[in-house]
Amino acid sequence: MSFSVKTALILFFFILISPCVFAIEEINLEQPDDGKLKMEIYEETEGYDDISSNPIEEDEYNKPLKDKISDIYHLEISDYDHIEYLMDSIMTKKLEKGPLDNIGIWTGWRGGLGINFLKHNTDTSMDYDILETRLHGDFKNKKTSFVITTRYVPQNEFSFMQNLFSDTFIRHKFNKNNSITIGNSRTHTGQEGGRSELLLPLFSRSQISRNFGNIRKLGVRINGDYRLIDYDIGGYSSGTYFREFFPGAEFCGWVNIKPLGKTDGRFGDLKIGGGLTSGRVHFNYTVVGGYVRYRYKKIGADFEIAKADGYNGRAGCSSGHAGGYYTTLYYNISNRYQLLARYDEFIPDCTNSSYRRREYSAGFNYFIKGQALKFMVNYIFRQDSAAGNSHRILIGTQVLL
Repeated sequence: MSFSVKTALILFFFILISPCVFAIEEINLEQPDDGKLKMEIYEETEGYDDISSNPIEEDEYNKPLKDKISDIYHLEISDYDHIEYLMDSIMTKKLEKGPLDNIGIWTGWRGGLGINFLKHNTDTSMDYDILETRLHGDFKNKKTSFVITTRYVPQNEFSFMQNLFSDTFIRHKFNKNNSITIGNSRTHTGQEGGRSELLLPLFSRSQISRNFGNIRKLGVRINGDYRLIDYDIGGYSSGTYFREFFPGAEFCGWVNIKPLGKTDGRFGDLKIGGGLTSGRVHFNYTVVGGYVRYRYKKIGADFEIAKADGYNGRAGCSSGHAGGYYTTLYYNISNRYQLLARYDEFIPDCTNSSYRRREYSAGFNYFIKGQALKFMVNYIFRQDSAAGNSHRILIGTQVLL
């Protein structure tokens, strides 16, 4: 049995038993007055996809429009790790009849001006990462929801229909901590590679995320989030962008351990994770990675490393050996202003380790209304031993309605 298969089986077994183990761990052993043990379940949804983290309260539906607009104007969002849509309460309709409890529509846009300083010339471009709408709804059981997302940023390598649908799935929550998702969704190949663009600290992903991850595939996944652990495990078709029906199967599993999860933030927030993606698309591929994140008051740091023996990510398929790592430093001046710095290194061909691509980035974020309305400025210095060095400035905005 190969190393990849063994690792996948171990991760699968660990994920299957973890909900039971950590549910038992979360029991409050202090005896309440009624003589019964009560279970305290902790939920920490970090927003690995583009679903709003705060469902609409029942009384919000009946508010007059002017009050809803006033609430948006006075809204204060200090959390950078969750997604909010400004007009959620306005664009979501409560349904009295039928299986659906509510249905609504969100719109997202993120783009900006890119200024590229190359060796012999300078050019400018408009960069549009996100231009999409998404239909969403909750069923009356309060546990099942759906999302249908359509995007309108053209991609030269795909037809209009291949690029039209992104997140298109049904999700059912077993409880506050565990859920199952069926459909087309972003796989968790790497921590940043599996995260929504709407939550990225910098305008561009790291090189390992751009090459190995940042891709949606059709399949079934199970997610769980507890005080001391979160996990994401799934089985998918290795086909992407609906170009092939089922060229092969893919396993993708990721686990994060949170050693400080029970300290209520007194010593900061520490997350240590790792995972494996392994599958076949006309050839076998395997990507392994590790991740460390620490946050304490106004400062923070991320570190992620990955190595691939073939990969099937956003940049396309490759049977070659590649690897890289990045580290990002954060400093939150206030709830609205954030400074960032990143070092990012990638080896496209590990058989020729002398060829490396390095990116040095600096960023500034102004959170007007959290992730729902923000302004970004990035500077990137790229060292490429083959293509030469270059500089780039990105000035962008993100608007979620």
